Amino acid sequence: MYKEKKIFSIMNTVADWIIRFVVINIIVITLSLPIITLYPAMSAGYNLFHDYANKDEVKLFSGYFEHLKKDFFKKLLIGFILFILIFLGYSNVTYYVNILNEQNHWFYVVGYYVTTIFLVIAIIVTLLSVTVIKVYPKAKYMNILKISFFVAGRYFFRTILLIVITVLPFALLLVPITTMIFVFGGISLPLYLNVIITKPIVTYLEKLGETK
Repeated sequence: MYKEKKIFSIMNTVADWIIRFVVINIIVITLSLPIITLYPAMSAGYNLFHDYANKDEVKLFSGYFEHLKKDFFKKLLIGFILFILIFLGYSNVTYYVNILNEQNHWFYVVGYYVTTIFLVIAIIVTLLSVTVIKVYPKAKYMNILKISFFVAGRYFFRTILLIVITVLPFALLLVPITTMIFVFGGISLPLYLNVIITKPIVTYLEKLGETK
């Protein structure tokens, strides 16, 4: 009887997590379709998984939308700023790639590497800013970006791992047969792994105290 109850409990827990991954994944994708709401949607998913990872059994739907509403317009603006930075970085990298295909001048080579570094930094800051704003929701915009850049350097290997787990799932979109996997877990699973990877960063930031 004890073993049966334990097996049932494990199966129930697994089922709960599968439901969480699928539902959160669908919600985040749906709310991200307007593009501009991508950042708040991802942030809400991250915060909800952070609750679950810390044994805070909040309700799925109400918990998600509670996180979504919290500082929504601030996150919307941060997301817009970061989107512009990434867009500019990507546009400039593409520009230099096109030029280098025609003429391999040192000036354009330098420009290519500078803009590539800028793009990578923008992506890194975007990923880690979700963690920073969770700990410091009232921090000023510039402070959020500065702290995100700082912890990226301090936790370099975790940052690299964070980039890998964020980018890899999008490879599922390249093959039609794996697209459904992305729809049901391609966003939520990386968000959960993000929570696990950034746990020491959250602890470090909490020890620093509230930043104004």
